[in-house]
Amino acid sequence: MRDQKAYRQTPPFWKRLAARRLSPRQWGVWAAALAVLILAEPDVETFIVGCIFVAAGLALRAWTFGHLEKNHRLATTGPYAHSRNPAYLGSLAILVGIAIAAGNNDGAAGITLWVAGAIGIGVFFLGYLPRKFSREHARMAEIFPDDAPRHAAHVPAFWPRLTPWASGDTQRFSLTRLQANHEIVWPAACVIGLAAMWI
Repeated sequence: MRDQKAYRQTPPFWKRLAARRLSPRQWGVWAAALAVLILAEPDVETFIVGCIFVAAGLALRAWTFGHLEKNHRLATTGPYAHSRNPAYLGSLAILVGIAIAAGNNDGAAGITLWVAGAIGIGVFFLGYLPRKFSREHARMAEIFPDDAPRHAAHVPAFWPRLTPWASGDTQRFSLTRLQANHEIVWPAACVIGLAAMWI
C-alpha cells in the first residue's frame, strides 16, 4: 500500500523520542504536566467534563492522522477540509480537558489549578501556535507550491469552517495511515495521565 511505502523510513515513536534532545522550554512543559498530575484535585463532575474534552480531542487527532501523509501529499480531506491544522485543534481540546479534570470549584487549590491551566493554554494558543503555524505554512507552500495556497484560500488555519471544502481529492480515512503516524501513543498517555490524576 502507498501508506506503508510512504512511511517505510519513519522510525518508531519511541526511537525518535529517545533520540530527541529536549529544550529548556520543553523540559518546562514536562515539569508543568507532572506538577498538574501531582497537585490535581478532581471531583466527579469536573473530571467527567474534562474526560469528554480529552476524548473529543483524541478523536479529532485520530481522524486527522488517518488522512495525513506527511510531506508526501497535502491533506485536504476529512478534518483538513474544515481546518488546515486540525491536530492542533485536537491538542487544544485535550489541554482544556486536562485542565478542567485537574481542578474543581470547591476550594482555592482547585480553582488555582484552573487558573494555571488557563495560563498554560493561553501560552500554547497565543505564544506557541502562531510561530508554529508560520513555519509550517511556509514549509507546506514550499513542498506543495500549487496546492497549499489553494487550500489556504478556502480553509481557515485553525478554527474550522462549518461546511467541508471540496478540494476534489478522494482520499479516505485509513487505519494504516493512522498507525504509521504513531498516534496510538497519545491516547495511552492521556488514559494513564487521567488515571494517575484521579488516583
